[in-house]
Amino acid sequence: MNDLSPLSGHIVVFGFHGVGRRIVRQLSSIGHTVVVIDSQASISEQEDLQRWGITYLAGYGDSEDTLSAASVTTALAVLCVTDDDVRNTRLALLVRDRSAEVRLVVRIANSAVSRALHEVAQPGAVLDVAALASPSFVEAVLDSTTHEITLGGVEFIIDTIDSRRDGTMRSLGKEFTPIAIRAGGTTQTTCLPDADHPVRVGDFITVIGTREDYRAYGIEPNLGTEVSAGPNLRRRIRELIAAMSDAVDRPFRIASLILGILFVSSFFILILGYEESDGTRMDPLDALYFTSETIATVGFGDFYFREQPTWLRLWAIVLILMGAALVAIATALLTNALVSRRLEQSLGRQRLTGMRDHIVVIGLGSVGSKVAMDLHAAGHEVAVIDSGDGRRFIPQMRAARIPVLIGDATLAETQVGAGIERAAGVAVLTSDDLVNIEMGLAVRGVIGEREVPIALRVFSRNLARVIGSGLDAGVARSIAELAMPWFVGETLGLEVLGTFYIDTSLFMAIGVDCISGGRLEGIAPAQVGPSIRVVAVRRGGPTGAVEQVRADSAPLGIGDRAYVIGLYQDVFAALHRS
Repeated sequence: MNDLSPLSGHIVVFGFHGVGRRIVRQLSSIGHTVVVIDSQASISEQEDLQRWGITYLAGYGDSEDTLSAASVTTALAVLCVTDDDVRNTRLALLVRDRSAEVRLVVRIANSAVSRALHEVAQPGAVLDVAALASPSFVEAVLDSTTHEITLGGVEFIIDTIDSRRDGTMRSLGKEFTPIAIRAGGTTQTTCLPDADHPVRVGDFITVIGTREDYRAYGIEPNLGTEVSAGPNLRRRIRELIAAMSDAVDRPFRIASLILGILFVSSFFILILGYEESDGTRMDPLDALYFTSETIATVGFGDFYFREQPTWLRLWAIVLILMGAALVAIATALLTNALVSRRLEQSLGRQRLTGMRDHIVVIGLGSVGSKVAMDLHAAGHEVAVIDSGDGRRFIPQMRAARIPVLIGDATLAETQVGAGIERAAGVAVLTSDDLVNIEMGLAVRGVIGEREVPIALRVFSRNLARVIGSGLDAGVARSIAELAMPWFVGETLGLEVLGTFYIDTSLFMAIGVDCISGGRLEGIAPAQVGPSIRVVAVRRGGPTGAVEQVRADSAPLGIGDRAYVIGLYQDVFAALHRS
């Protein structure tokens, strides 16, 4: 343990893996003094901390000596971001017991624990990494470029539109605030272009505006979250038919076919050959009735064959014997199929056979379950493949009638069982980067030439860039990168409103109050700086109206709240002290 002189105004972080590492790096990069407490930091991780100028304390953090050495009572904020909910809860309670004023930011995946800790964390917040990252994975697997965000109670939409004419960003119109532009036919994206940036027909421009702004421009934004009842009903009927067909095996089908041929043959033979003593022939209804009662072995004795020709009496014998045998065989095979089907249902194979244009989620961890539930809530058909590690989430899936297939997603048999070749999208969300890449490539091989979006969960930003530029394994999204801005924002007292990707760049939206002597006081919203954009302003405090920023918007005054969008690094660098 390092020797520390008394600290004040610093930030204490418990946990240096996953999202914790990203949080520490970001806080350090904007000039904060950070103390990291972790019991399992490797030598290379400790060397990284030393290179960044960050103090490291080896330990679990729940001892009096460690808490005192970290000076938690005089810290600006304390973050409990280990991978263990129980440990984070214990640390939060210990810190709050020592100080009622220190800002506390706690990572909790369990919703019940999160609700219970909400009051304890004040001032501060309790955050769920899976809930923060899920919207981005849902957008990626649906191949959606549309993001909804609420700024000061007003709904804004971020979407990508086509340029209709050559000119500059200024000529695009006053309806929107441009966020990014990608030249047609290229993969290079320019973030936050200035007003004089050239625009040509065919360029793709990402903008933010209200629904009325889009309508004024002549387009209706496609939010991609509503599924009509008609297709759902058709899917249900198709799934039912497919499930009934899949519930029986080949011997049952053969027995049923022979029984059907016997039934039809008997029907026509009786109509053509049966004749009463008075010359009356058997009508179709009687033929149907007699065939049914004979095959069913109930034989009410309505018709007699004593006076019928020999060949017809022989046919009656064949009908009785074959009918009884085939019904018994079919009943036994059906019973066996239904028992087998019940066993398959326990493994999650129910309804999978009939699914078409569904979303396949691979990996039933905290992130996978959240993404599956969000897709289901939006009206999409979802199937889940899991290796068995996510069994604790299976009851949640069953309650939502989401089928779960237990198996190795890299095997062709498992992929066929989940209907990946018929899927409209695949989200690969296990906790192992390399496994996710392997599965993404395997899925791409099954899908073939079809344009099906694949969303991959990865940790490393560099690895995400390599996947995007060199491997056709899918669209890479980082859980840690998506969640980190929320934790850093809560640590610094900023109101984080959303994180979203535009191509491979992560943007964030925050609300920041204009204070005396702050970075924003007296500046026109449209001229805050080249690296961030103020898209809306709430004037005069919490009850003021929200107005969109135009070129002629009045300067910001004390008490105004600015709603800012930009690359998360630039937003924190520009505004964290405002």
